[in-house]
This record gives sequence, structure tokens and C-alpha cells, in this order.
Amino acid sequence: MSNSTLKYIGKRLVISLITLFVILMVLFLMVKFLPGSPINNEKLSASARAAIEAQYGLDKPIPVQFVRYIQNMLTGDFGVSFNLYKDMQVSSLVGSAAKLSMIYGLCAVIIGTVIGMFLGVFAALHKNTIWDTIATVISVIGVSIPSFVFAMLILLLFASKLRLLPTSYSSSNAIKSSIMPILALSVGVIANVARFTRTEMVSVLTSEYMTLAKAKGLDRKTLIFKHALRNALIPVITILGPILVNLMTGTMVVEKICSVPGLGKLLINSILSNDYNIILACSFLYAAMYIFMMLIIDISYGIIDPRIRLGKDD
Repeated sequence: MSNSTLKYIGKRLVISLITLFVILMVLFLMVKFLPGSPINNEKLSASARAAIEAQYGLDKPIPVQFVRYIQNMLTGDFGVSFNLYKDMQVSSLVGSAAKLSMIYGLCAVIIGTVIGMFLGVFAALHKNTIWDTIATVISVIGVSIPSFVFAMLILLLFASKLRLLPTSYSSSNAIKSSIMPILALSVGVIANVARFTRTEMVSVLTSEYMTLAKAKGLDRKTLIFKHALRNALIPVITILGPILVNLMTGTMVVEKICSVPGLGKLLINSILSNDYNIILACSFLYAAMYIFMMLIIDISYGIIDPRIRLGKDD
């Protein structure tokens, strides 16, 4: 890599770390000022409650708790569950739930991106034809209907009626029971990617530099894949980062319908039970994944189009 590229990546990394620290501080304060207490056993006496708070360090000033939390977090210790899973390590709870949500989200994004880009390019190359109309209708339907509706439709058709898929998640049959939620999650990705790809491809194909490239005698395959599609990728990459993070952490309803023990389900249950450590760990992981994806997208910009990197350096 060139020095300018390394400098660009370094700047993005520093900004991301600072942002992540600020988010962690805000999350910590928000959790501390939530109504109620993680020690919510009404049968405890005042002295017993004070002893438990002292055991977990909840009696210390908030700045001291924050510093200790960061120190423990850097070693991979996110504390223990107060209520939801009594005294179990939060890192193991969040890790297992996040792993499943990440796998589902990543699979849905890969499937959705491949199919969506194919539909978008196909529609752009057949602009104002019946094929373009069909691809547009598919995109509109995918954007308009929530993923949990598709999950219920797939559940009704393939699980209840045809009995080809299990009705709920089972670790003993993980692959087959993962098909339904992944398909439901990928529909929205297909629609968004297809819509953005088609719009950008139409814009690029009618641009002046494409006309110049045609005049130079370049073949159709080179024009589409080397010139048009490469320039159309930037807005598609822009939406993939947030889509991936939202799929990994914001699919509570789909996880509930398909009985998937993912991160969204864990976060909802921890909020309902005032389990501070789980709430903080899940929220921080969500923020970290989002910032990481934004960092990857920002770096991808500079690699795909060096003008962006040079402009930011200036």
C-alpha cells in the first residue's frame, strides 16, 4: 500500500476509536440512569441489597464504575448477569447470541447482494422493458413488506403446509432450521440492492465517459463489468454496511417468530429484566459493529475510487 493509503486508513481508524469511546461513555451513563435497579428482588432487606451492590461494585461513584468497566472490558470481562441468567458471564451469553445473529445476517447479505445486483444490472440493461418492470415490482414489494411478514409467510407455506422446514430453530438441525429466517432477512437486501444498482447503472450507462468508452470500441462485457458496474458499486457499498448491522442486531421479530436465540432476543429480554450488564454489552457490540462496518465502507471508498482518498487527505 502507498503512504497516502496507509495515512487515510490510519485517520479513519483513529476517528472510529474515538467515536466508539464516546458511545461507550454515553451508553454507560444512560444505563446507570435507567429507572429501577438490577437488584430488583423485593424480598431483600436494605442491608442485603447494599451488600450485593458492594459485591458488584455498584456502590462506587459512577466515574469509578466507568473506569473499572473499561479496564475489565479490555480483558474481555463484561461482568455477570444480575437477573436474566444469574451470575453467568455476559461475554459468553452475548458471544453465543451474537455469533448466531452474525451468521444469519452475513448469509442474508451475501444472498441478497448477489441476487439484488443481478436484478439491478439486468433491469438497467433492459431499461423500459417488461423485464425492467418486473424487477422494479419485486424491489418495491421487498422494500414495502417487513421481513417478519415474509418470515410468517414462509413459516405458513413451507413449515405448516408443505412441512419442508422446521417451525422453530433447533440446534440439532441448525442448517435446515436456518433456511427460513435467512430467506426472510434476505428479501429486503435483494430489494434495496436491486433498486440502488439499477438506478446507478442507468445513470452510469448514460454518462459521457461511457459514450467515450463505446466510441473507443470497447466490447460490451468490458463496458459493463469494468467501467459501469465498478462505478455503480459505491452507493451499493454505502447501504450494505448499515443493512448488515441491522440484520445482525435488529431482527428481534424474525428471531421471535423463528425461535432463534440471537442477539436481538437477548437484548429485549435483558431490557425487560433490567439486566444492566447485558444491556450495555449488547448495545456496545451493536455500536462497535456499526462503526466497524462504516470503517470498512470508508476504506472501500478510497480503494474503489482514489479521488475520495485524495480529496479527504487534502
